[in-house]
Parts: sequence; C-alpha cells; structure tokens
Amino acid sequence: MINNLKTDQNLTKEKKIQVLFAQAIKISHQVFMKRYDNNSLKNYIYNPSLAASELGLDEELVAELVNDYISQILHTRYQFDNLINNIKELDSIDKEAKKIELKNLAHKNLGVAKNLRIEDAKIFLNDLMKEDNIEHLKECVDALEACAVKLNPKHAFNVLQVMELKNSF
Repeated sequence: MINNLKTDQNLTKEKKIQVLFAQAIKISHQVFMKRYDNNSLKNYIYNPSLAASELGLDEELVAELVNDYISQILHTRYQFDNLINNIKELDSIDKEAKKIELKNLAHKNLGVAKNLRIEDAKIFLNDLMKEDNIEHLKECVDALEACAVKLNPKHAFNVLQVMELKNSF
C-alpha cells in the first residue's frame, strides 16, 4: 500500500495518511464483497471499548496493544508473501512445510486478533490457516494489511515509513 504514496511527494503527511486509509477501506471492501458477500463486516469499525470491557483493561492499554498488533501485521506481511510464493513454486514436500509455516504464522496472529476482538482480521487469519487457493491467500494478506491500517491509520503510516526507511539502507 505504501508504494502508492510514493507517487506524489508534494502531499502532506496528513493527506498521505488519508490516502492510505482510503486505500485500506477500498481493499477491505473489495475482498469482503468478492469473497464473503458480507455487508456487515464490509463496513466493520473496530470498537476498543468492547475488548477493554471484556478483558478488564483500560482503553489506553488496549490502544497500545492494538498498535503493537498493527506493527506485527505490517512486519509479517512480507513473511506471509514469501510463504505464499514458496507454496506456489515449491515441490510437494517443501510445499507442505511452507503451508505449515503459513498456518503457524496465521495462528500466532489470530490469537492476538481474537484477544483484542478484531473481527475482520479474524476472518482473514482463519482463511490463511485453512485455504489452499493461492489467489485467495494473497487477497487475505492484502485485506489483513488493510484491516490493520484501518485500526489506526496514523500509526500504520508511521510504521510503514520506518520500514521503508530501514529497507533503503
């Protein structure tokens, strides 16, 4: 997603965040409508109060945990992509090993999404654990990243900027 923001360096940071958020909404809507035909989750908005009350935590701590989750998803995006590409290209024995790695990575992130009550992410992470269709897996990773961005676009933008800076060295 961040690649699209490089096209116009004249945009302010605030405008870039707005563009990133709009892209995230568009991607998540497309995937929900294409794969799930689910209008209720298409317009899903995360409610940190629900997680805070169910977990017995204050909302500030939940917000910090959500930001950690966003960072984790954005950082693992490349791992998901590499695993899916390997599954697509490798022979059967190696392919099965990569499928197990993919499922383990999805399972790890699913636990966090469940604990934080992030409903849309749970759907995509479940599919990453169960599905074999490569195109669907790629869409799930795109939508998962979009869901993370929607949780806190400003934080997601900052994480993506730091990742881009690190990759430039």
